[in-house]
Amino acid sequence: MRNVMKGTADAPDFPEVLANCVHDLKNAAAIVIHAAQVIQDSNTQSELDPQVVVLQSEAQRINHDLLHLLGYYKLEHSKQGILPEIVDCKELLIEVEAYNKPLLAARGTAFRVEIDGAMEGYFDRQLVASILNAAINNAQRHAEHEIRVSCETHDGFTVFCVADDGIGFSNEIIGQNEFDVGRTVSCTNFTGLGLHFASRIAQLHCHRDRIGRISLANNSVLGGGEFSLWLP
Repeated sequence: MRNVMKGTADAPDFPEVLANCVHDLKNAAAIVIHAAQVIQDSNTQSELDPQVVVLQSEAQRINHDLLHLLGYYKLEHSKQGILPEIVDCKELLIEVEAYNKPLLAARGTAFRVEIDGAMEGYFDRQLVASILNAAINNAQRHAEHEIRVSCETHDGFTVFCVADDGIGFSNEIIGQNEFDVGRTVSCTNFTGLGLHFASRIAQLHCHRDRIGRISLANNSVLGGGEFSLWLP
């Protein structure tokens, strides 16, 4: 019989077992997302069943959390670092728009992508796309009518922003210098895993004396929350 457990004979390596379970759950979530999409595509009614929209949204949120949890495990155990490359930010935002717009449209949420200021950046494309998709998924749960995604350069950084027209962030969470798992829960009723993962990924992007970071603010135009990812 093949031994699939690591660690001592009496106690398996729990983090490794947990990572394998998370991977399986992530695959299951992907199947749920696909099934919901099939239901949506086969729906002949003029309006989509709101329960299907909820199913898609929550399945995507679960998938993002599992991806972040698996990514966090790999980072902590040095199994995966960042793989930076030259990225056309305009193309990346078009890809992000194509991924998120159908679900947001089904929810009646306007989705605007501002790409005029987008240029080339040097970062891990897959991880950054994952962070942006998760930020958009979070924003749609708070937006009233609109979400905007933009990219620009500022002081040597490539800055991606995801903003909504909801109630915005509390002063308590905006004032945090670090976004730790568990700490954010007292402010938002969520684990803070996505923010913590995004912060860790941003910090792994370094160039000379500049280190990547994330920031939270309340957007002066839309009035809601704004998540920003700063990459040197």
